[in-house]
Amino acid sequence: KNQSATFSNRREKIMIMSGHFATVFALVNHLLLQRTSMHVAALSPCQEIIDVAIIGGGPAGLAAALAAKRVLGDGASVVVFERSPEFLEIGGQVGLFGPAFNALDALDPSGIVNAAVEEAGNVRKKLRMLNDKGVLENEMDVGVGADSNSKQVAIPWFALQRALANLLPSGVVRLGHELTTMDEEACSIDGEDCVALTFKGKNDGESNEVGTCSETETTCHARLVIGADGNLSQTRALLFGEKEKFPSYAGSAIWRMFVYGAEFEGLEPAIMNVYTGDGKVLAIQRMGDRLYIVGQAGWPEDELSVLDRRRYVGEEDGNDSGGRSTNAERLERFAKTFAGFPQDVVKFAVDHCETASILEHPIYYREPDRPWGKGRVTLLGDAAHCIPPNMGMGTPLAFEDAVSLGHALAKHGVKSEALRSFEADRMERVNTIAKFAIEQTGQYYKEKDDNANPFKLSKVSQFEYIMNFQQDPIIPTDYGMSKEV
Repeated sequence: KNQSATFSNRREKIMIMSGHFATVFALVNHLLLQRTSMHVAALSPCQEIIDVAIIGGGPAGLAAALAAKRVLGDGASVVVFERSPEFLEIGGQVGLFGPAFNALDALDPSGIVNAAVEEAGNVRKKLRMLNDKGVLENEMDVGVGADSNSKQVAIPWFALQRALANLLPSGVVRLGHELTTMDEEACSIDGEDCVALTFKGKNDGESNEVGTCSETETTCHARLVIGADGNLSQTRALLFGEKEKFPSYAGSAIWRMFVYGAEFEGLEPAIMNVYTGDGKVLAIQRMGDRLYIVGQAGWPEDELSVLDRRRYVGEEDGNDSGGRSTNAERLERFAKTFAGFPQDVVKFAVDHCETASILEHPIYYREPDRPWGKGRVTLLGDAAHCIPPNMGMGTPLAFEDAVSLGHALAKHGVKSEALRSFEADRMERVNTIAKFAIEQTGQYYKEKDDNANPFKLSKVSQFEYIMNFQQDPIIPTDYGMSKEV
């Protein structure tokens, strides 16, 4: 009887302790999910079946998720896997103009997405173009028309990321998932092929254990995989081999910095000053409580090891790397490169080095006509078609990709045919613009041909081709997934 009472007491204590542990676990999990304002989820259960898995939580991947959810409805599982354990204030400025807003209008005809992006950014009203001596050559009013083509918005990359992420339902974005393996042959769902994905967890040292998973890996099965993981795409490397991962060097380098708590005399809000000449571009613009300064110039390929590339790409790009450098070292290279430009801008950057975080890296591109996908996997955005930034079309093309993907899913359902349809729809326009951008960046930054100055676009046919492009709006549907797959 005493033994039975003792056992009963112990069992009650164990149950009470278990309840405490469950409460603590739930609280910790809740706090982890509240670390950002966005709807993000913890690591996924083992062997989870996902309809559309998107690799990469940047603007391209998030736009693709918005398109897929709009088309496939709440009955479909759409998940964005982002390798970073949290959304950080990283990256430079993204300049959005006509093609980007046309795509967002097609992605969401209600205007909610467009409005969220505009609210998170800074509407640009005037572009002032000066030469490398600071002499004003031209002024252009922008954003004065009623249509999307007239609008320009400057937005920090991280602010664009957050604006798009906040529009997705809870649980769609999963942080701390770095893709390590991808295998289509070893996977089947209901007798049909799928893709087995393995991720390495990076939740700031917290345990990633869910179910019977190991502490560092999770696995899921996906009916379709969209690689939107940037110009050094791991998805591309796993799909086509490691050599396909690395893009080509475009012959120039870029310095980007935000300066906080300082005023640049004569620079009004919503106005961007752009200085060009000698195969270089230097620009400054106020963006809310900060100033954004960017400079791009030719850089010898045999001196690439000097640049702070590892800070930008997160890993080697196949060549000798200079590793990490200090803000002061990056600023010194910036100041030396633009020594012949107006010193009020250059000196301003130097004087406020302590309040600036400087991003320095080479400009890359991927040769047009490279493959995008096969089987149940495709690529989107920079992972598919990395181009130089001189035309400002990197993000707009990614948004257009998302719209095209949405239409393909609406037509074909969650099948590989949707991916081939998407690729066929996009390749001609993307490759045409890529060839424009690659040719122009070489002529201006390497050959110093001012006729190729990106702020003096002289080829009207190119401008019209870029701007006069419209996509049909995505019409929401609600596929019965059991019937479509």
